[in-house]
Amino acid sequence: MADLQHNNEDPPAGTRRARPSPMIWQRTRHPGVYVRHRKGCPRAVSADARCRCEPAYRASRRHPVSGRVISSGSYPDVNEALSWLAGAGERAEPLLRERAAAGPTFGALAEQWWEGVEHGRIGKRRGQRAYAETTLKGYDRSLRHVLLPEFGARPAGEVSPREWQLFVDRLAREGLSRSRIANHLAVVRAIYAWACRPTRRLVAENRTIGVELPPVDEVARDRAATAEEAEALLEPLSPKDRVPFALAFYAGLRRSEMDRLQWDDIDLERLWLVVRRSKSAAGTGRRLPIAAPLKPILMRAFMLQGRPERGRVLGRVSVTSGRLTPRAIKAWSTAVVAAKQRDEELALDPIGLHECRHTYASFLMAAGYTLRELMEYMGHSSLQATERYVKLLPPPAGPDGAADRLNAYLAARATS
Repeated sequence: MADLQHNNEDPPAGTRRARPSPMIWQRTRHPGVYVRHRKGCPRAVSADARCRCEPAYRASRRHPVSGRVISSGSYPDVNEALSWLAGAGERAEPLLRERAAAGPTFGALAEQWWEGVEHGRIGKRRGQRAYAETTLKGYDRSLRHVLLPEFGARPAGEVSPREWQLFVDRLAREGLSRSRIANHLAVVRAIYAWACRPTRRLVAENRTIGVELPPVDEVARDRAATAEEAEALLEPLSPKDRVPFALAFYAGLRRSEMDRLQWDDIDLERLWLVVRRSKSAAGTGRRLPIAAPLKPILMRAFMLQGRPERGRVLGRVSVTSGRLTPRAIKAWSTAVVAAKQRDEELALDPIGLHECRHTYASFLMAAGYTLRELMEYMGHSSLQATERYVKLLPPPAGPDGAADRLNAYLAARATS
């Protein structure tokens, strides 16, 4: 392998290098061989002109294992470039045989798996439904930016469980959160699980079985803010960043839902909002009530965007890049420091978008909505999913409040 890893190779003894030229390399009739004519040569500007210089020749090919382009040195004779190309091919043969015996690379398996996942032919589990769009976006980032650069050229069967464990441990030392590491490892496990099925046997075994994640280092996202806290947390944010947090506080939207939200999905007069597409069938097409404090925030965003007839409500703000929350935390910290300098007391406990969604559920429960209504408006597929929120929500009103709601219902029925 070392024989093919250099990008330049000295010409054989007794030959001389052609003098470098500022002109570009051009294809020749020999595949993989390129020529460069000197400045001022008619052939340098026209393929039909006659050469009146001593051109330089160079050969290029791809490394049989890494796939990177490797090139020879610059030669004054085309035959020398052809000789280098033939020699590179001979040196590649044992590497190719070795690679064939080692099995497909992790990159090749990932490519096959990803194609099936993208087209819905491969699901979460055998015979189960396809991956959600938001899950695919996260998997795509993991593959392109983390996994393929490091393991793509390696034979998948040769990456040992110990290497995967060392990879996980290294990410933890670099400060990556447990959830983000788990996302990367989930992609790897899905690829190996698909490839080692008895009906495929692309690899002998799942090399990630037994790989241990770091200890839980994150606080559970089970907070629900009060109405006063929500208003105070929104105030220091920039107008653009205020929109996604307000959509979570006052409409309970998931990241993917607000990311796809269009202006024509919102009815500010009747305070309704339609979710055209969600992560599940239960959440898709639902119409939900929005709180009145959201209206002026959306109206301001609408004006700042130039009163568009349609288009993305968030504008250019991304809720999936991981940059929104750090900007919000910085704004809240700045507001607290500024208040302290004015001898004012301001306490802002940072909150995430998912906790803002919890807050919306708490507002609905406090307003007297039923658990069934919460399930519909939150986009849950079952009451069990909604019941997880109950412990975060405020307790029901006392006897007086309960009686008021009952009597108001009966009075409305009597007059109808």
